[in-house]
Amino acid sequence: MVDVEEIMMVVSTSKKYRAICPDTVRRLASREASVHSSTRAAIKATKRRLHQVYGAFEHRLDYGAAYSQLDVAYGTGSRDKVRDVCRRILDAHSSTRERLPILDTFYATILEVTGQPDAVLDLGCGLNPLTLPWMGLASGARYTAVDIDADRVRFLNRYLELAGFEPQARCQDLLTHPPEDDADLALLLKMAPSLERQEPGATARLLDRLNATSIVVSFATKSLGGRDKGMPAHYERHFLELARNRNWRVQRLRFETELAFVVQR
Repeated sequence: MVDVEEIMMVVSTSKKYRAICPDTVRRLASREASVHSSTRAAIKATKRRLHQVYGAFEHRLDYGAAYSQLDVAYGTGSRDKVRDVCRRILDAHSSTRERLPILDTFYATILEVTGQPDAVLDLGCGLNPLTLPWMGLASGARYTAVDIDADRVRFLNRYLELAGFEPQARCQDLLTHPPEDDADLALLLKMAPSLERQEPGATARLLDRLNATSIVVSFATKSLGGRDKGMPAHYERHFLELARNRNWRVQRLRFETELAFVVQR
């Protein structure tokens, strides 16, 4: 019999995955334990799944050095210097790296549809909170970020304080514990394909649970290798099918590197 606790112990003490949310590791380990006849095979499969969910998208970031650079930039009082440093750090994660060319128009276009939010919920955020200098949120707005990497969450909370926001980033598995926060705007940026690889139908279940007036669901337009592969048409077809029997207003927004749908309920 495959031992889930042993899988948890081995994976959670590995250098690459020790900071990952325990609920995420347990969820994936339990699934692999149910389909493999040996603990060794289940450990290998769990690590492979974690790489697909998490490890394939980023280079390891030196959070201490990144925070020091941000501290210096914010200390200058220069918006341009802050944005320059944020851009350099955002380049460390493939998802936010792809967003760099469209940052000047991405949030402005979205907020034209949703209006100015007082509370934002950023789901599976990665390094996306470092795009706050482009969001134009009002003073006093609440920004909550959710991610499965505890090291990153600690860094983001230090950054949020530096940027003048309450440190409300937290480590949480979206599929085990869907967020219950009330929000004017929820962001699920390029997360849906990863959720579906883990559990088919997970995106719809998560969206149905969110307490948000508006939700932005976005998709990459090219693979990590830079190939198109018909991705925009594929994602659009599947998302519109998901939305078809729900009482949603959906607006499609096409950017150079990202396809977004604004859902209003």
